[in-house]
Amino acid sequence: MEIQFWKMNGAGNDFVVIDNRGHRYDLTQEQIARLCDRHRGVGADGLLAVEPAEQGADYRMRYYNADGGEAEMCGNGARCFGRFANFLNGFALGQVSFETPAGIIGATFHGENVQIQMSEPFGLQQDLALDVAGTDLAVHFLNTGVPHAVVGAVVAEPVLTVAGLGGRMRADLAGLKAAWKGTLSMVAN
Repeated sequence: MEIQFWKMNGAGNDFVVIDNRGHRYDLTQEQIARLCDRHRGVGADGLLAVEPAEQGADYRMRYYNADGGEAEMCGNGARCFGRFANFLNGFALGQVSFETPAGIIGATFHGENVQIQMSEPFGLQQDLALDVAGTDLAVHFLNTGVPHAVVGAVVAEPVLTVAGLGGRMRADLAGLKAAWKGTLSMVAN
């Protein structure tokens, strides 16, 4: 199968972007993961697909993580999506709206910059106790359209690497994204 795609970057996250307004592509989770694979594919943090709107917005944004699983949305991906939608319209738009499972997102264009109006955050929970591999952590939770967990960490003798701890948190918190705040003293693996 031949796939026409674009590659975009938003604040350090990179995406494979496809124009799927005509529903030309019906990619499987495995195909998306292969496209996003940095060693054997195009390489990306995720895939964005532009599709026709179903609920009154201008477009529908489909976002898939690098493992091919579909997610509610991605803030940096939404900026890229908005810019790509503007590209599809000859950069003639002043603003655009698009549907996501997290709600309708708005994008406004200011020259080269894209300003996103995301849905209201909800579900703030602070100081949740979490035991990750025998390490007690205080976790803060907030849903910004996608569930996020934030851990303030100062570790003198690390039990796990950041990647290892993040992986365990992801598993223990049923797929929440891990964001790091604080200082970690690490030894090289």
